[in-house]
Amino acid sequence: MRLAFNSASVKQDYLGSGLIFLNVILLSIWAIKDTIALRNIVLVLGAIASIIYIANDWRFGNLKKQLRSVHTLPLILAGLLFAWVFIHFFCFSQDPISQLQELKSTWLRVLLGSILAWGTGLVILRKRMCINYLWLGILLGILAVYTQYIPKALAKNALFVPDYHGYLFEGKINGVLVGTLLIAGLTGTALDLYRQHQLSTHKWVMAFWLLGVVVVMYSYVFIYDTRNGFGLAAILFAAIILSGMLWVIKRIITKGATKELAFMIMFIVGLAILASIFTYHQIQRNTGWLTLVEDAKIAVQVDKYPQWQRSNIGGEVPQTESGRVVVGNTYERVAWAVVGVRLIGQHPLGTGVLYTPFNKLLQIDYPGATPYATHSGWIDLTLSLGIPALLLMWGILASVFYLGAKSDGSFAITVPIMAGMIFLLYLVGELNGKHAVEILFYWFAILTALQLPQISKTNHSSIHHTV
Repeated sequence: MRLAFNSASVKQDYLGSGLIFLNVILLSIWAIKDTIALRNIVLVLGAIASIIYIANDWRFGNLKKQLRSVHTLPLILAGLLFAWVFIHFFCFSQDPISQLQELKSTWLRVLLGSILAWGTGLVILRKRMCINYLWLGILLGILAVYTQYIPKALAKNALFVPDYHGYLFEGKINGVLVGTLLIAGLTGTALDLYRQHQLSTHKWVMAFWLLGVVVVMYSYVFIYDTRNGFGLAAILFAAIILSGMLWVIKRIITKGATKELAFMIMFIVGLAILASIFTYHQIQRNTGWLTLVEDAKIAVQVDKYPQWQRSNIGGEVPQTESGRVVVGNTYERVAWAVVGVRLIGQHPLGTGVLYTPFNKLLQIDYPGATPYATHSGWIDLTLSLGIPALLLMWGILASVFYLGAKSDGSFAITVPIMAGMIFLLYLVGELNGKHAVEILFYWFAILTALQLPQISKTNHSSIHHTV
């Protein structure tokens, strides 16, 4: 009997390694344009391997025990979300032909990616350091863009070389998507190891964190010139610095100065310096930060300033009382978000179609309006799938945030950080496209698995153990 269990564990190890390898490939190419054929192959192979892994974990591991707790709530919400997609198609569809086509393409990939991700999460629960392979996969995709950027920078003899359609990531938002996920994941991983007093045995994690942060922040400033990506990173860093300072003060008061605090103080100071350097260069090259509030005040007045209806095709944008022309992307994104929220009130169940629901609904009250998306993923997804879907998606993030933070598992910091940053990312990012939805559900599944309780190896029949 003992030999049989050991054999099952060895098979799980090989299967888990294969799953991690497929994730590295998938995460490195997912946001890169013209890679759909390879993505489909990886998704199918990964889903098959994941189903086998989950089945084995159910039979020989601790999955049954892990699913007998409140930690199943995010999984239940995810199941209800998939059910709502089908209910919407059969009961509330406004364009059943297009919706059926998306069910057979985008939503099928979403399902395959979710299965792959959930099995991967179980693998990482068993071997927690494997989570770094996910960050490696994302980093490889970003570094591929640098192979295009460096020759362009050398040819122009300049560091600042934005090219929104010439890089592997189409537009700015895909760079923001992968960059935000990378720095959030690396930061959470490093802090979790520090929390468990194991960072000293994995010093390379800090070098990995520094490399990832520098690569991402540099790309935000010099390659993509993106304010939303930079702003998201600033929010994360500010939260880490503030919470870290409060933690240090509390420890000094309760336990006095210790060697343990030295690392955290150095980390906080180093992060503040690093953030300050990139902040300086960002403000120097993108002055939209300096007029953000004034421009937003004009943008929210969508009836008084209707230029948002055609500004994306070269139309004019409003001027301030002083005669200054507002910054175009600030004006457009705020105005489109305001109108998008209005449309949600008028169409609370959505159109059912992921492709340009904003533009389709705009034609009812604003014939000829040209914006195709609000540039807020949550608003556009609600216009597609309705308020019930939005509540379920937010419910998944809120539940994994709470349950992850409440647990004493290996990812008590990583899971909440990832959940919070995904919420902010899809709040300010134009992430309603096909692969953006696939990636969103992938991380739903990963986080749903990572917040499960970890059961230590107490007898020979356990497959899961903390390493």
